[in-house]
Amino acid sequence: TEHCSKMEENMEKSELAKEKIIAVTIDLIQNADGETHKITTRAIAKRAGIGVGLVNYHFKSKNKLIEICVQRIISDVIKSFKPDVNDELNSISRLKKVTKMVASFLIQNASVSKISILGNMNAPKIVDNTMTTVNGFLFSMEDYNIAKKEKMLLSFALTSILQVAFLRKDIMKENFGFDFNNKKEREIFIDFMIDKLFEGRQ
Repeated sequence: TEHCSKMEENMEKSELAKEKIIAVTIDLIQNADGETHKITTRAIAKRAGIGVGLVNYHFKSKNKLIEICVQRIISDVIKSFKPDVNDELNSISRLKKVTKMVASFLIQNASVSKISILGNMNAPKIVDNTMTTVNGFLFSMEDYNIAKKEKMLLSFALTSILQVAFLRKDIMKENFGFDFNNKKEREIFIDFMIDKLFEGRQ
């Protein structure tokens, strides 16, 4: 009926508006130099060519919108951390390589990474960026000969260690004598943690 097609058209318009707001906000976040608090609802609405009320209508608050956008940015990045299964001698060296890539991304994008990790901790979901990271590490262990459940738990442990080390990065030197902000020291830490996690499982 005409009424149904009008409703569908409105829903489609609403979805398009939401996606436009998200796209604009992602662009603003990526150009904010980590200072997401400076992004205003007015700036988002102006860039999207809509009223401020529409942003609030779709996302309730600016912080909620930024969190959604950050989750999407990180999710897209995590999906790209999939090295060629044949490019390393074994799954452990491949896992170390991917973990170092993820850690470098966290440091280079500290503000959005913090929003993502804390957002996942505050409201965990079956599929969120934490679990996407877990599954990404799992992909690197594809040919590692242990039970899938054990791989999953090890991958979760590695993700948790990385997230906590990142969140505590500015006091890691005082606590443990290494600097997570320093690439070389960070990579030594990652090698150490992965070796310990997988010790005796080969």
